[in-house]
Amino acid sequence: MRDITARITATRDLDDVLASITRGLVESCDAVLARIWLLSTDIECPVCSAHGPVPARGADEGPVTAALHLRASHGSHTNLAGHYHRIRVGALKIGQIAASRTPVFCNNVFDDDRFVDKQWIEAQAIRAFAGYPLIFRDELLGVIGIFSTGAISEHDFQDLQIFADQAATAIRNAQLFAEIAHLNGRLALENAYLQQEIREEGGFEDIVGDSPALRAVLHEIEQVARTDATVLLTGETGTGKELIARAIHRMSRRSAHTLVKVNCGAFPAGLVESELFGHEKGAFTGALQQRIGRFELADKGTLFLDEVGELPADAQVKLLRVLQEQEFERVGGARSIRVDVRVVAATNRDLADEVKTGRFRADLYYRLHVFPMRVPALRERRGDVPLLVQHLLMHLQRKLAKPLRAITAESMTRLERYTWPGNVRELQNVLERAAVLARGPIVDVPDPNTGAMVQAPEHTVFASLEDAERTHIREALQRTDGVIHGPGGAAALLKVNPTTLRSRMERLGILTPRRREFPSEGRP
Repeated sequence: MRDITARITATRDLDDVLASITRGLVESCDAVLARIWLLSTDIECPVCSAHGPVPARGADEGPVTAALHLRASHGSHTNLAGHYHRIRVGALKIGQIAASRTPVFCNNVFDDDRFVDKQWIEAQAIRAFAGYPLIFRDELLGVIGIFSTGAISEHDFQDLQIFADQAATAIRNAQLFAEIAHLNGRLALENAYLQQEIREEGGFEDIVGDSPALRAVLHEIEQVARTDATVLLTGETGTGKELIARAIHRMSRRSAHTLVKVNCGAFPAGLVESELFGHEKGAFTGALQQRIGRFELADKGTLFLDEVGELPADAQVKLLRVLQEQEFERVGGARSIRVDVRVVAATNRDLADEVKTGRFRADLYYRLHVFPMRVPALRERRGDVPLLVQHLLMHLQRKLAKPLRAITAESMTRLERYTWPGNVRELQNVLERAAVLARGPIVDVPDPNTGAMVQAPEHTVFASLEDAERTHIREALQRTDGVIHGPGGAAALLKVNPTTLRSRMERLGILTPRRREFPSEGRP
């Protein structure tokens, strides 16, 4: 019996547990046949599902809602779909054991009226039978039955009853594991279905996360997207404000038209108006032909003004007029151009404070502040970090052509504890650095809070990630002669926003002479 107990407790598969019990009883008890019936409905029974419901033995009235279904048989008969597959509780000897919840022991089955198939008993030379109810915590699971050609002693009957209790525990555990696996599979399918609905109908396919803070933002998107209200997205750098703007556009009535993006901090002051409103030929030195601005490109669609707090004063005045009147003139032009544009603006600055200090127009601020939305920082939705890591690893797998599957458990713990001042963008950069250095499918991510040993392209080993970043920025500034803005500036070389680069430089203590930021304009 110990060997059987060891086998049935070593597996979580219900069919394996049932087969191990019946096979073990035949081998250890010299039985002709060992069988297990489990109490279930027809739908829950795999035999009935495969072959159709078998008529219940002993049933004279009505359909059977729950019956004893033969689930395992070892010995002289192994067919599970035979005449005794489905037995009503209370019918025949097996049903009586289930109804009374008491074991049955008989050493003369031929003369016992409860055993109706005398022909089979005589052909198999069956002499004894022992049946036990399988009960787990007062719940009837089924019945186990043993047929033997020899007599069963009282001692053996008591030992088998103890084993039946152990078998019931193993069966219930296996059933619970099967239920958990079924629920997990169902949840996975439901999640996949809901994600597909979101992709096809909601427009949130690039927004990864399921935290309450993010769900609140998605709810606000659904509310405002149906309108043409101007939206002001606020939040720290790297939180994904552009993704929110894209989602608003995709869910709006303007989704069939263009979403045009403008990074207001990426252009020198003298070129911002030309980018937004366009210019006529000869409007200024270098204007060799007419140029259509971003507002014209976004007609009937949506214009996303990123880093709107970086707009110079002159551009703020013209932007206010467009928002109020939906018309403008190109730089160097006299003809007014009317457009139908929905504006979504974003900033990581506190525009209310900018208004107080005079750096941002109050009337423009209130015009943009029609529907403010704050995008939460990553530290406010730490529960989304595992989902973001999985999403970013899939992207890096394609980008780096490496078989990246997951990160170590220790890495995930470090990432979930980190405060992420650079938010999702910083998480992406940290993961990419670790993925580049990874030598296998499992990525070990250094602790971004304390710094870690990393290797630069020139094979120099730095003490921390900040040291590596500081050197990287200084090299970019040296290559661009200190210029930050513009197509040939350090920000473009590093593929970051100029505002973000300035913020990183301040944090890292990197100074550059201000007179070198715009050398072509001759600024002091």
